Amino acid sequence: MSLLADDLGSAQAVADMRWQEWGHPPEPTDPAWWLETTIREAGRERLPVTFVAHDGDEVLGAVGLDTYDLDERHDTTPWVTGMIVRRDRRGEGIGRALMRHLERWAAERGIAEAWVGTDLALEFYQHCGWTLQETFTTSDGQEMSVLHKPLHLGSYPGEAR
Repeated sequence: MSLLADDLGSAQAVADMRWQEWGHPPEPTDPAWWLETTIREAGRERLPVTFVAHDGDEVLGAVGLDTYDLDERHDTTPWVTGMIVRRDRRGEGIGRALMRHLERWAAERGIAEAWVGTDLALEFYQHCGWTLQETFTTSDGQEMSVLHKPLHLGSYPGEAR
């Protein structure tokens, strides 16, 4: 895993994956928007941050953490954003590794909890230990599930408790 901020050369591959997955209405359809957003989310010590999974020079996936993600839910923070794994590499544990890395990074910085909204990957987040909080319809008509997870140091494999 690497911070996107330390490897901006991966931004195009991450943006392309995100655009291919989500680049249709109600989301923006312009690939340039996805690249600009991916670069904007390439923080290092403050939110937003994005982590990238690699296999050599190949970008396998990415996940971000930002102050918010859903327009309807600005009252909770921070939010997991842009979680994506290449379609041909899904089911190999890459997404779970990205989530563990992001959660550990956040916990090390004193972030006690996080949120994620999804319309497609409810089971994935539940398998990663996230708890469903609510399901609602967004202002643009999407059915959205909101999940929550407390973040604790020592709750990840290989860490002292």
